[in-house]
Amino acid sequence: MRMTITIDLLWLQEHSIDGMSGPSDYEQDGIPERTYNWLKENIRKERKATYGFSQPLLYCGNGAEQLHAMGVKMKKIIRLFIITVFAAVFAVGCGKESSSTSGNETGAEVQTSDETDMSEAPQSGEAAGESDGNSADDAAASEKEYPYTYVDAAGREVVIEKEPVKIATNYLPLWETLLLLDITPIAASGAENYLATWDAFQGQDMGEVIDLGSSEVNLELLLDLQPDLFLQQEADPSNIDVTNFEKISPVAVFGPETKMDWRLSLREVGKLVGREEKAEEVIAEFDKKIEEARTKLQEKYQGQTILQLSIMGEDRYYCAYRPVLYDGETGLGLTAPEGYTTSENYEQVSMEAIVAMNPDYIFVNVFDGDEAIYDELTKNSVWQSLKAVQAGHVVRLDGGGHAPSGLATQYTVNMIVDTLLAE
Repeated sequence: MRMTITIDLLWLQEHSIDGMSGPSDYEQDGIPERTYNWLKENIRKERKATYGFSQPLLYCGNGAEQLHAMGVKMKKIIRLFIITVFAAVFAVGCGKESSSTSGNETGAEVQTSDETDMSEAPQSGEAAGESDGNSADDAAASEKEYPYTYVDAAGREVVIEKEPVKIATNYLPLWETLLLLDITPIAASGAENYLATWDAFQGQDMGEVIDLGSSEVNLELLLDLQPDLFLQQEADPSNIDVTNFEKISPVAVFGPETKMDWRLSLREVGKLVGREEKAEEVIAEFDKKIEEARTKLQEKYQGQTILQLSIMGEDRYYCAYRPVLYDGETGLGLTAPEGYTTSENYEQVSMEAIVAMNPDYIFVNVFDGDEAIYDELTKNSVWQSLKAVQAGHVVRLDGGGHAPSGLATQYTVNMIVDTLLAE
């Protein structure tokens, strides 16, 4: 006789297959003692092969995952597995067939499949009636099937066993990307400083984002938080060591490409967290706004030059060609002054070069703490000789105006468009 039993691992967690409940508990749920013993033995064998020990990793209590006393994190996904049991007729419930069949041998063959049968049961989060708690709309829930393997910027294969809910990061632009995907990270590097000073965060529901440290990540704190996923930015992904982070959670490494391209960042992080459709929605909405503003700005400011400038210290001025501002097809189509850089990476420029460009409008990015430097600049007679200064066409932005990340880019575009179209 062939008998198919569908077992939800949430149910296994609730009852604890590791002997914390006796076989009688399983018999009450329709599983005979013999099957219970087989399940316990094979799950322990699998754990031994995977983790190097066979002690239980799941404990009862509010139906939540717990760490083993050794501090090893359970990485098995709470999802539906199909266990097919082939058994000879000998158990209770098979009496009718055993009365008409003789000579059968006793034995069992069990096959395990990683395929989730979507027609039989909802995914684990739905089965438990849970929400990820980070989305402003349940419609933004995961669009991806897990486990999922993602190849990061370092060429590493990162296996995401279940939809990541608790996410941490060491980089502000990745934090911004998560927010645009309707996900608030549980922790981020420099959180305390950025929450107090980053204007691009205005209007965002930040909740309680824990600060992981400013110079390097506090691994002890990260271990206590037990994130489902850690997003790590690296200048050189080919030369990294994430061993300590991997002991805590899966780690996805990002490189310079996503740092300089917020759309790419949205799409790549969207793959990891199952929000690919949301990423495209955000991009499409922003592109539409850019297109509408471009038409109005080109009609109103044709021939007038606009310079964006970042102050990075005393007598240290930087400029970059930002397509979102200057490109005539994908950006706002603003006109850069003659002599303006064509590099998309920031380059230092002298005051003499700024005077030579002599733009009609200047948008100045001033980081928190550099206000006194900017105040001194405004008193400089050379600065005061600029056409934009004399016409009152200088607008000061927060340091967020310097960054090419998602929320910072939206902040910069909004400030420039609102200022220019308000005149």
